Amino acid sequence: MKVFICVSCSRIGDVYAFYVTHSTHSTYLYHYITPHSSPYTENFDSIQAASYSVIDDPSATLPPDLLSICKDKGNNPPAREVVVQADSSGLINSSTVSTQCGGDSVCVIPFGTTLQVDTSLSLAALIVKGVVEWTDDTQVNPRAFMCAGYIAVEGFGKWEMDVQTKDAFVYIKNNGAVHSKLRSRGFGSVALNTGDYPTIDITGRELARTWSLLSKPLRQGDDNVQLMHNPNFMGWRAGDRIAVAPTAKLAKGHGEEFTITSIQENGSLILDSLAQYDHQSEFVKASSGGHPALLSAEVVNLSRNIVITGDDFMHEQCDPSLPEAVPGEETSVLGCRCSSFRQQCTNGLHTAAMHGGTASIQNVRIERCGQRGVEGKYCLHFHKLHDCPTCLFKNNVVENSHQRGIIVHSTHSSVVEGNVLYNVRGSGIYIEDG
Repeated sequence: MKVFICVSCSRIGDVYAFYVTHSTHSTYLYHYITPHSSPYTENFDSIQAASYSVIDDPSATLPPDLLSICKDKGNNPPAREVVVQADSSGLINSSTVSTQCGGDSVCVIPFGTTLQVDTSLSLAALIVKGVVEWTDDTQVNPRAFMCAGYIAVEGFGKWEMDVQTKDAFVYIKNNGAVHSKLRSRGFGSVALNTGDYPTIDITGRELARTWSLLSKPLRQGDDNVQLMHNPNFMGWRAGDRIAVAPTAKLAKGHGEEFTITSIQENGSLILDSLAQYDHQSEFVKASSGGHPALLSAEVVNLSRNIVITGDDFMHEQCDPSLPEAVPGEETSVLGCRCSSFRQQCTNGLHTAAMHGGTASIQNVRIERCGQRGVEGKYCLHFHKLHDCPTCLFKNNVVENSHQRGIIVHSTHSSVVEGNVLYNVRGSGIYIEDG
C-alpha cells in the first residue's frame, strides 16, 4: 500500500495531503488535536466560511433541483420500510423506486433486483441488497443526483457506478435517518452476517495524474502556471479547480486555489485570478557532502465528475448515556458521547466499507465529511475487511473534513494511491492494525 502522512504539503510516494490554505485553519489546528477544543468551535463559522464545497459554489453547474429537493430539509427520519417490487425482468428505474418508496421510508432494493439509475432520485434512506447500476448508459441527462439520509449496501448487494462523460452526485441528507451499523449520514457497505460480501465499485472520469509540480516559480501577480507534466496528457480540463502548495519555510506559507480558464498548447494553465503569494520551483544547492534537492510547489486537481456531498456540518450535543467504544477513549460508535473534554461533536457525512466484502472508489470527490468526536466516522474508511487485495482508494479528492481523511483499519493488501487531501483536520492518512 502506497501511503504517507505529511504536514503542510510534503510529498512521499504517490499520495498528497494539503492542509494550509487559510491562516484561520492553521491557527486552530492545535486546538483540534488537543482536549482544548473551545477555540475551534468558537471560530467554526469563520473556518467554514474559508472552506469550499461544490454545492455552495454559485459558479458550479449542479443537477437541476438538487438543492431544492435535498438540501436542509430538517429532521424527518423514515417512519416505515418498503421493499421495492420489480417485474419478471428484475429491473427497475429511478421513477419506479420513487413511486413505491416515497420520501418517508427506508427503501430496500432486494436481492435479485437491479436499480438502473436513469434520473435523479430522492429518498429518506436506501438499503441495497440487490444491485444499483449507475453508468453513462443508464443516466439519461448530463447531470443527476441521488440523495438519502444514508445509503447502505448489505448482504451480497452491489453498488456499481462508472460515470465517465456525465456528472453524478451522491447527496447525504441530515434527516435523522440512522442505520444500525453505519449510523447517521453514512454511505457505504456493511457485512451484517458471517459470509456476507457487499460490494462498492465507483469509478469517475479517469485522470492519468492528479498532481504535478511547478516547473517554474509562480510569483505574486502571475496568472499563468507551468507544470512538469502536460495537463492535456494528465486529463485536466478548463473549469477544473486546482490548488498550489505553499513553499515558505517552517510551514508558514499559504496554499492557493484557482480555476483553470484555459490550457495552452504548450500545457501552460491560465488561471481565473492572480497569485497572492510566491510559490517556489528551484533546485537547492547541496551543502558540503550533501545532495541537491528540488524545492517545488505541488499542484493538485480538486475537481471530479462524481461528487459525494451532503448537508453542512452540524454541532451535536453529547449524550452521557452512550456506551464507550474503547475503554478510556471516551468516544462511542453510536454517536456523540460526553467526555471529560468534549460536550459536543461536529458531524458531516462519512463513508465506510465494514466487516466484509470489498470496496473500490476511484476518481471521486468527497466533501463536507467526517464526524469530529464520534468513533470511526471518516471520509474514506476501510474497516476490518481483513485481506482485501481488491480494496482500492485511488485518485480521489477529500476536501473540508472535520475528522481525518483516509483510514485503513485492519484491512490488508489494500491500495491507497494518488489521492488528494485538502483542508483535512486531523491526520490525513491513518493506518490501524495492519
